[in-house]
Amino acid sequence: PLFKNLNIKIDNHFRLRLFWLLVVLACLGGFIFQFVLLIRKYLTYGVNTETKLEFSERPFPAVTICHLNPWRADSLNDSDYMSSMAVKLTSLANKHLFAMIGQSGVENPAYMYDDIVISCTYNAKACNGSEWKAFQDPDFGLCQQFNMDEKRVSSRAGPLYGLRVVMRTDQENYLPWTEASGVVVAIHNKSDPPFPDVLGYYAPPGTASSMGVQYVMTSRKGPPYGTCTNQKEVSFANYKGKYQTEACFRSCLQTEIIKQCGCYDPSLSYLGGSSTPSCFVSATDSSTFSKSAANQACIDNLSNTASSGFNLIKDCPECKQPCEVQSYSVTVSTAQWPSNEYKPAECTSSNQTGKPWLAPGEPANEMLCLAWYKINTLMVEVYYERMNYQILSESAAYTIVGLISDIGGQIGLFLGMSIISIIEFATLIFLLFYYCCSHKQR
Repeated sequence: PLFKNLNIKIDNHFRLRLFWLLVVLACLGGFIFQFVLLIRKYLTYGVNTETKLEFSERPFPAVTICHLNPWRADSLNDSDYMSSMAVKLTSLANKHLFAMIGQSGVENPAYMYDDIVISCTYNAKACNGSEWKAFQDPDFGLCQQFNMDEKRVSSRAGPLYGLRVVMRTDQENYLPWTEASGVVVAIHNKSDPPFPDVLGYYAPPGTASSMGVQYVMTSRKGPPYGTCTNQKEVSFANYKGKYQTEACFRSCLQTEIIKQCGCYDPSLSYLGGSSTPSCFVSATDSSTFSKSAANQACIDNLSNTASSGFNLIKDCPECKQPCEVQSYSVTVSTAQWPSNEYKPAECTSSNQTGKPWLAPGEPANEMLCLAWYKINTLMVEVYYERMNYQILSESAAYTIVGLISDIGGQIGLFLGMSIISIIEFATLIFLLFYYCCSHKQR
């Protein structure tokens, strides 16, 4: 009976040890599983986007306004290539113009400030041509830029405290292939190329286009949380100034066009000098026109997003989003311009000699002037719609501090350990080794 009771005690003791061994192994397995999940969560490098609203006075943005008709037809009528271009070229006409104007010896037929601006005010005060800067755009010809060099600051919101420009569209001098009338307006930072073809807003004649602006500051996390770049200055070939993704893509495309087509596209910036010819040459020369058409086909093949050839996103990996971006959110609304009761100063003047709505020698005519205004003029207003602005900033969704904290929580939950118990356990191991080594030496 004595041995029988002993066997029962030993058996119960063994089962108890086995039970605790299974508990420890299960808890250890649970901890390892949670530990792996936490490490994987951290290595995803997720981000949270925080939105903050601030209120203060803001620098007024730069405003670039381009005429949708890049060249005056009356300046080209006397040239021998005008009729040739009108017949041969439609969609490619503006690209050819840059090459042909330089070769023809004809005076630059672009619209100057005085050709298109009737009146200009900023902050309820008159502005003039000296406050505007000419800018040559490959698609729209000579554009006018406001506030590029000055440091104007807005402290009030509303149209009265912004830029107001009344402009003429001069539709009787439109080129045959110009499809739309009016102007395109780009609102941007002074250090950024405007790119009115992709970032601009159309303002049609006969309307007052009101463009309310709100400043937005975006701050992205760089690697390993994202792929943005902290590059401050442009290092690629065909654009200078502050880094911009669109400029990077265009420079990359221009480089590929030169490589594949053996010429540069004048609708994209090119700073490589005269060693590479333009893809578009004089259309008056029938032998070179076919070459221009072939070059255009090569460019289209590269630029076509549906083709299986060059892909800007995949083939220009260096063109990343900047980590710090200052941009403007624009809200556009329109109204009739001028109203039925409003009479512009030009229409009430008794001296209308040489005005486009009158035939030579015809006396002043208010009704003809008003009718002309409704078809050939427009008004653009650019202003801050509110003085508060957004700051969008990315932050790490899961930091190293959070990781350590969660690992500590899992150790406490599954293994019942804390920092103190871990230190005690480490001390015990150290003492055991110490005593063992001391005993062997004795």
